[in-house]
Amino acid sequence: MKRYFTLFFFYCFLLSSYSQTRYLDSLFTVTRHADIVYGQNYDNQDSLWQLLMDVYEPTNDTASLRPIIYFVHGGSFIEGDRNDQQINKIAQHFAQKGYVTANIEYRLEQSDLPSAFLNFVDANNWYKAIARATQDLKASIRYIKKNVATNGNQYKVDTTKIFIYGSSAGAIAALHAVYLDDTAEMRSSVFKSSYIALGGLDGNSGNAGYSSTAGIKAIVSCSGAIQATEWLDNNTDISYIGFHNNIDPVVPFGTGCFDVAACWLGYYHGANDIYPRTRSLGMTSEFYPINSAGHPVDRVADAATRTLVLQKTADFLYKILNPSIVTSVRNNTIKNVEVFPNPSTGNFTIQFPKEIQTKNAVVEILNIEGKKLYSNLVRNKEFFQMQLDIPNGSYIVSITSDEQNYLSKITINK
Repeated sequence: MKRYFTLFFFYCFLLSSYSQTRYLDSLFTVTRHADIVYGQNYDNQDSLWQLLMDVYEPTNDTASLRPIIYFVHGGSFIEGDRNDQQINKIAQHFAQKGYVTANIEYRLEQSDLPSAFLNFVDANNWYKAIARATQDLKASIRYIKKNVATNGNQYKVDTTKIFIYGSSAGAIAALHAVYLDDTAEMRSSVFKSSYIALGGLDGNSGNAGYSSTAGIKAIVSCSGAIQATEWLDNNTDISYIGFHNNIDPVVPFGTGCFDVAACWLGYYHGANDIYPRTRSLGMTSEFYPINSAGHPVDRVADAATRTLVLQKTADFLYKILNPSIVTSVRNNTIKNVEVFPNPSTGNFTIQFPKEIQTKNAVVEILNIEGKKLYSNLVRNKEFFQMQLDIPNGSYIVSITSDEQNYLSKITINK
């Protein structure tokens, strides 16, 4: 009897051990290395900036090497810092999963006018602001590579596995830093001259002699845009996942102008243009358009969507780190699943889209912290009845089939 009792607890131990997965689940506490100077450079008023970042790493982690995620904040290139939209919390969130994360700041446009955005009446200043941000991001990548080469790899980073997460202006900077690799490709002569005047694509923000792009595996773009989608053509090995509200008053969802009317800055392409390009090039990519208004898509005020962004990002990066996992490339379009009544007391109905009513589909309910409260595999359903005893609040309803993701929000109000 004692032997069976021991085996039972050993079996339970094995189950608990395998129920937590590195890079998907939060397994660690986090150590923060604050205010690291990764470079320096001059802003548009010739003031010298000390370029700062915070590095987070999982505490007491025994892994010899860990992938790194760089986080780049938003703020229209005129404001924002390492705490913008709590991007520091997102960096910590992924460090808890086993990544090393670097949360960077970059040079912002300075002005004696009431708003630095008035500087962008001259498009030259806009292009230079983008160039400075991309150059600083690249310098931060070179800093870690220099640390690996000359300081014994202090943070135990695997520089062959680099990811970049950008939000709003940070996503614009990331897209241009990653996919623009030749000024000859640039449509705008003003944009080209801006980069050249500031030291070229890599710039001179520090840590010369190391590659700015080698090892980059994927970019996570939250409400980002790029000037030309053909820049992806020579970088098809760099995967892409995009999130964008389909009604975005700041950064175009498809082809358009910043702030809707600022067309003198040029036309740019949001996720709804970038994703089809990735598909045509055979790139590993996913796109999650959100049927909602606002900017950025990962803003703190929309906790449910923010949770979705973090969960799908974790899943996507995990699949890149584990290429043996067979998954299809999702052909995501703007599709919501119908949920009614909404708000609900916990008893509600999900109406399945016609195209998946005869297919296998996974129904999941998640809270705003990303915890999965319910999961079920269903087939041959037009309607699916839910009866959940959960606290009042906002939740995500997610339906995943082989070819599509369907999302909705449900409010529980008893």
